[in-house]
Amino acid sequence: MLNLIPKPKHYEEKFGEFVINSEKTVFADDNLVYAREVFCNFIESVCGFKPQVVVSRKADIRFIYDRHVHKEGYVLDADVDGLVIKASHQKGAFYAVQSLRQLTRGDLLENPEFLTLHAVHIDDEPRYAFRSLMLDEARYFHGVDTVKNILDMMAYHKLNVFHWHLTDNEGWRIEIKKYPRLTEIGGVRKGTQTMAWGNQVIDWTLHEGYYTQSEIKEIVAYAERLNIMIIPEIDAPAHFGAAIAAYKELSCADVEMETPIVHGGTPEKHGIGNVIACAGKESTYQFIYDVIDEVTALFPAPYFHIGGDEAPKAEWQKCPHCQKVMKEMGLKNEEELQGYFNNKIAVYLKRKGKRLIGWNEILTAKRLEKDIIAQYWTFNRDMNVENYLLSGHDIILSKHQAFYFDMPYAQNRLKTTYEFEPEKAHITRAQEGILGIEATLWTEWIPHEERIDYQLYPRMEALAEVAWTPKDQRNYKDFIARLKKFLPILDRNGVEYCPLSLANPKGLKRAKTIKEFNKRNAHVEYNHALVIRRRKKYR
Repeated sequence: MLNLIPKPKHYEEKFGEFVINSEKTVFADDNLVYAREVFCNFIESVCGFKPQVVVSRKADIRFIYDRHVHKEGYVLDADVDGLVIKASHQKGAFYAVQSLRQLTRGDLLENPEFLTLHAVHIDDEPRYAFRSLMLDEARYFHGVDTVKNILDMMAYHKLNVFHWHLTDNEGWRIEIKKYPRLTEIGGVRKGTQTMAWGNQVIDWTLHEGYYTQSEIKEIVAYAERLNIMIIPEIDAPAHFGAAIAAYKELSCADVEMETPIVHGGTPEKHGIGNVIACAGKESTYQFIYDVIDEVTALFPAPYFHIGGDEAPKAEWQKCPHCQKVMKEMGLKNEEELQGYFNNKIAVYLKRKGKRLIGWNEILTAKRLEKDIIAQYWTFNRDMNVENYLLSGHDIILSKHQAFYFDMPYAQNRLKTTYEFEPEKAHITRAQEGILGIEATLWTEWIPHEERIDYQLYPRMEALAEVAWTPKDQRNYKDFIARLKKFLPILDRNGVEYCPLSLANPKGLKRAKTIKEFNKRNAHVEYNHALVIRRRKKYR
């Protein structure tokens, strides 16, 4: 068994070991120099020395360019005489180094004089090009260090997209210089609904925080060095409460409200209700265009997420501005008005070389710009998604049952995540339109990094394997055996992961936990994990 997550496409273990010590030399072709440096820095961080860089292909360790290898793939050959990594791009060579980190167990050793690598041949490449994790920071702001820690672990697992949910009803977390009230007012709330969807207990502790544009640039550059693309999400037209609290004229009726505290509710009860961005005022679009101008200057990714989900239409039905636009544009209903709204933004983004991504509810409006990407999250089957794929469009899979990592393990079990296949979402045709897989971590009930760890690990390991490893190479029992070998690495990095004894609950206890999570206490399962951790029964 090769102790590697995600499991490679193909591998063959051999006899013998290759020793990496201070006498070993290393060579890299010009376009793989970055991966060589990542490798040398890893060896230095573990062993205290760097392999000697030479210009000869006769070096002990060689990074060789091979145009036939997949862009994100690599071929790794190790025997007693040497180590050769072949790649066509630095991305593939970088992932080879991440595999070496696990295979040598270097991250677990205390000041070793050398590392050993069991002889092996690996031929590896990803199943999906888009292997993504989303972090919601609108509900709770976590900060630069937390984000970098997540990015580090993503790179370790060959995940390559970080979807950053930066705005929502409960907070605006990115500096927009043209509209300073977005962070001065929208980035601050007086309290937080802290217990559960069905329990509106409020903790009246002020919560605030946002990323400066300088910090955004720092994180984007950090992610780029890890071969991770960051996609920003600025929610519209719904989930727009923090923006409307800052600039009331963005709403249909110039609603006076504070940044929402309750996840739902009405403005009178510290929530958002049906308040939504006005789709009939041209000033709303100008505001969004201005925000896009500043945000796209910070994120080079060719994608931009606008959310678009859970958009109530009651305000639009009685808004004279919205109704006027509907009449002028010949729109039949408010769903088509949201399609009009999305298309205007999509066209603006297209001029900047960006494709719009929205949650799958946007497909209710049939006439959409053809290059819009739908992200399929909803629990129930959505025929619009299946038809969209069959029409030649692109989607991202984030099905609630498998990839909503904010849910308790009682509801979204580790085994369910690991065994996900598109067919389980009724997608049996046109799978070439599936760009990839994304897991989402919403943070209504996740106030600190330790809770992020609990919800995220070991689910991240399962996500990585679903997104990278071919279906015919995956086996849950085998995965758990490798996962148990990997957990000490999480321990070493101080990751407060979910104990495996809680990762796949069954029966009545499972049902009770789900009910408690939704109705009374969203922390019930996590609190149980803390008890287990205190008893040191981690696995």
